[in-house]
Amino acid sequence: MNDTTNTRRRHGGRDGTRVLSAVTAVAPIGAQLVMLVVMLVERRWMFAMMVVPGLIGCGASALLALARLSGERRGKAAEPGHSATGDGTPSAAECAEDDPRAVFASIEPRSWESLALPNPRDEPLPWRYVVRRWLEPPCMEATLGMGQDGPFRLDLARQGPHALVAGTTGSGKSVLLQTWCLSLACRNPPDRLHFVFLDFKGGSAFGALARMPHVAGNVCDLDLAHATRALEAIEGELRRRERLVADQHVADVNRMAEPPPRLMIVVDEFHALRSQLPDYVDRLVRIAALGRSLGMHLIACTQNPQGQVGADMKANIAVNICLRVRDPMQSRELLGSSRAAAISPSLPGAAYCADGESIEALRCCEARDIDAAVDAVLSAQRFCELPSAEPLFSAPLPRVADAETASRTVTAASDAVPFAVSDNGVRLGTAMLPVMSGNVAIIGQHGRGKSTVLSVVASMLRDMPTVQLRTSRRSARGTASSIVRGASHAHPAGEFGTAAPGAPPPPHPRMVWLADDADPLLDPLGDDPLCTEFRAALHDPTVTVIFAARTMRHVRVPEHCTTRVIFPTGDRPTDLTSGIPPDLLARFTHEDLDTPGRAVLVDKGRAMPVQCFRAGAPAIP
Repeated sequence: MNDTTNTRRRHGGRDGTRVLSAVTAVAPIGAQLVMLVVMLVERRWMFAMMVVPGLIGCGASALLALARLSGERRGKAAEPGHSATGDGTPSAAECAEDDPRAVFASIEPRSWESLALPNPRDEPLPWRYVVRRWLEPPCMEATLGMGQDGPFRLDLARQGPHALVAGTTGSGKSVLLQTWCLSLACRNPPDRLHFVFLDFKGGSAFGALARMPHVAGNVCDLDLAHATRALEAIEGELRRRERLVADQHVADVNRMAEPPPRLMIVVDEFHALRSQLPDYVDRLVRIAALGRSLGMHLIACTQNPQGQVGADMKANIAVNICLRVRDPMQSRELLGSSRAAAISPSLPGAAYCADGESIEALRCCEARDIDAAVDAVLSAQRFCELPSAEPLFSAPLPRVADAETASRTVTAASDAVPFAVSDNGVRLGTAMLPVMSGNVAIIGQHGRGKSTVLSVVASMLRDMPTVQLRTSRRSARGTASSIVRGASHAHPAGEFGTAAPGAPPPPHPRMVWLADDADPLLDPLGDDPLCTEFRAALHDPTVTVIFAARTMRHVRVPEHCTTRVIFPTGDRPTDLTSGIPPDLLARFTHEDLDTPGRAVLVDKGRAMPVQCFRAGAPAIP
């Protein structure tokens, strides 16, 4: 009885609004008529003629407004279930739409296992059911919950390709995302579907799903540097897929003979991403615009879609799921109706889904045991012997790097040696230092790691038989120089230590000079006895000089060196003068500047940050 009374009051309010609109449209006509009569009585013919056009305009406006109100009433009366009696009594359908409690009371909540997995009595091993689903053609249909007509399933490839999920805190957004991803993982094998999770809620949303073999990346807002790498990697993957489509002359990746796996990018708390990394939002906008033909899908989840999700992004999102929101305007933003604002807080998981064709109510399901479901997916992967998704990006540079693994890659034919872990902004690799062509300058202040780099390089050069190694180090008595290994160590021998008969003469060993604290040797006015010999070696094409210096004061590029390893000082003019590009220098944080071994490798016109290996061998003698 109270609900009916309240509904009638709302409809009475609507009628009052229509009357007020009619009065507002007609009132200016009365004012214009009074003014016209006054002008005529006072015989002010000129002013009376000036009033007539305004009177005509007001009349026309009033007629248009009355016609519009009349059309709205006729359209409302023609709606199915609408009461046309004129007594303001709403129909049953209108009452149901206005009362979400009645809608969701008719929907029975179910667990995800009961909807997406077979009955345990019929299939006691869920992983076998997952294998059977993987053997079917790939499909992006996922079971999200219960609707008014049964299980609610959504096919993002057909209805999407992107989705926007909105809801206030505690409405069930994260649970919806978890069951959505879990359903897709149980439906598609890891070689046909990959996930990238961007969790800007502290890392709690997708922690349970990170073990799935489909996951190509999982980051949270606790490490913004890692999140930045993820967004860079996503943009790089988009460009890679664009090249694939262009090279094979097709309009869609699905038309390729071997299409890449679909990539699902799931963002929890999109508004936090926008506020913390505003410069990277455009990358996700490009995904929304181009993702359909490239097999890339975006699910963005936010508390407030107004002002947080731009119009250019919304224009490419076809599926809107709105859980409970506080402001009716937020509901209208996604559904075109305020009904989601009336969802009770006691109904977490209650939502409306609009896909451009209809608006359906659903109660999202929740997995009773996510870990067990993920274990089933992992068991299915092992049974099918499928590889896990290759990581789309790696973690940032470590604070400490070890050279043990990299040193195994050095062979006698190597023309470069590994000395650091490199970072191209997305993935980590091994930085190589050329030793067979051009000189190398290592620039940095005391304690940054210059001597450590020389020690690492020296330990690796000892394993190369085609190198004659010479070292020099500054002491209180001047610069001391010595041959660590002479030419006799570089000649290949036969099985019993003699030259193999008929073998070509061995190549002449290349001299590699490692010079630590080389500032006095570089000084044109220096009086060190090695100065002349050192400067001659810098211009000798048969000698590679790898030298460490505190500053670039006496170093000329490219006369003295073609490759530089620069340890930033934190002083911008000094670092720019040393050769670090401004954009790369801007990415260095205080933590980077305080990390020993953190440097920039400048080689062949390219610059990238590196973390130099820590010394695993004795210091240079």
